[in-house]
Amino acid sequence: MVISLIKEFVKFPENNYYVVMSREVKRQLQGIEFPGNFRFYDLPYPSKIRLLNSYLRGAYLSKIEKESNCDCVICSSGPVYWTPQKPMLLGYNLPHLIYPESPYFKRIPLWMRLRWKVRWATHIARYKKEAAAIFVQTEDVNQRLSRILKEIPIYTISNTYNNAYDLQKEYPNKLPSRTEGEIRLLTISAYYKHKNFEIIPKTIEVLKSRGITNVKFVVTLPDEQFKEAFGDSPSPHIINVGFVPTLEGASLYKECDFMFLPTLLECFSASYAEAMVMKKPILTSDLGFAHTVCKDAAVYFDPDDAHDVADKIIKLMNSPEKQVELVSKGMEQLSQFGSAQQRAIKILELCKEITK
Repeated sequence: MVISLIKEFVKFPENNYYVVMSREVKRQLQGIEFPGNFRFYDLPYPSKIRLLNSYLRGAYLSKIEKESNCDCVICSSGPVYWTPQKPMLLGYNLPHLIYPESPYFKRIPLWMRLRWKVRWATHIARYKKEAAAIFVQTEDVNQRLSRILKEIPIYTISNTYNNAYDLQKEYPNKLPSRTEGEIRLLTISAYYKHKNFEIIPKTIEVLKSRGITNVKFVVTLPDEQFKEAFGDSPSPHIINVGFVPTLEGASLYKECDFMFLPTLLECFSASYAEAMVMKKPILTSDLGFAHTVCKDAAVYFDPDDAHDVADKIIKLMNSPEKQVELVSKGMEQLSQFGSAQQRAIKILELCKEITK
């Protein structure tokens, strides 16, 4: 969302934008020219000591706020652990804290579950201290969060795909030539435990036991994350292309057949909208947040059961009619998300509202 918003704000030259970038955002914005009403700052990482780092980062942000004389502050994900002088519009994207029924919490040890409870209490206090308003990405998240943060206005502004997917520029192929009858399932995501990458090797073994050897899983992980997810001897049925810039995402979708997302927790994954606009059938977890976004535009599986995952993959592979239906439903569902520009307009309108 961050990259898309920054690029969309260019279309509204009446404003001045002071953008504090993380390393990842800076990397993705490299090579893009911005007009004179944009000024960029690197987010510092001055200390490995979390408490000290938080203090130093807050002082740095306060300095920028004072120098820029800005009217409001936008942060795509909170809490920030910094309270500005001007009103702040905070995004919310921590599914761990509002989907306690997720299978993820059955997998982690007790001490981690307790840590999430402590973190949740801390986050509630910080949101109340920092946010003039909060924006979320689905109505389901809005309803869940509103029951907890009753004092703060919460608005639903749907996430969507980056407008680079409308351009669909061609880039050199990232994948090797297909073997005969090869089916490719694409997962564009960084590695987190709740993303459930570990189900992939298990699913491969089930598929092989059923004589299915033409399915390849395509992932986009840095080498260290790939090793963490799949070990030192990953299956040859897993292809890792490494980090993929947003601009090149559409090109990679064209090289694959289905979008595959076995995640256990999300507020909204842009991968759903990306797959829809790229006309790729979706295979994903049978959990509430996925149904909220995809409706009838996906085949759902039990993310804890490799046999069920394999069943759904095989059925979809063998049903061209179902594939066409999913693509059609996906194109219908896209209209519910709006465009990247419409999202930027809504956020800017909210900024005007909170500055009043």
